[in-house]
Amino acid sequence: MVSKRNICYIVSGIIFILLALFMIGLILAQTVFKPKHPILQTVSSTVEGVSTNVSPPDQVQVNFTLTLEMLLTNPNVADVEYKTVENLVYYRDTLVGNLSLPSSTLPAKGSVMLACPLVLQIDKFVANLGDIAQDILHGKIVMETKARMPGEITLLGIFKTHMDSISHCNLVLGFPTMKVLEQVCDLKTKL
Repeated sequence: MVSKRNICYIVSGIIFILLALFMIGLILAQTVFKPKHPILQTVSSTVEGVSTNVSPPDQVQVNFTLTLEMLLTNPNVADVEYKTVENLVYYRDTLVGNLSLPSSTLPAKGSVMLACPLVLQIDKFVANLGDIAQDILHGKIVMETKARMPGEITLLGIFKTHMDSISHCNLVLGFPTMKVLEQVCDLKTKL
């Protein structure tokens, strides 16, 4: 028969083991398993299929495809399931192109490079004819890109954390070469 003293030792041992497991789980949750910010980064931008025609006094035609190389990086020890990635291109605050990439899963500690070809909507691009003509005369066209990647981080198939990564870039394209002269990007992630 088990004495009261032995029962006390057994209960104390169980409580100690449960407390130690709780502390280990808490430490792991705050270090190894703590959700980290996935990174959505525009690595490079290239211009392809350029066709330009400038006819005085007020006719300008510019057709081209802007291809953004987007790097998605997952620093977590858990998979990141991201929803549709949306890329928007603006010229002087006017939306001139967009592209949506389908949902997918990014493995733990993994990364993927996505080519995002954006065919620009020329009718919107030259809607402000005076501005585009002035930019062409100066030899530089300044554009802005915004990419957004919503999703969630799933740890051990149980714990889910929602996240939203945003990449905002300013691009300076040379004219008439249409080469990317300058690219400055800002990255933000909300968990």
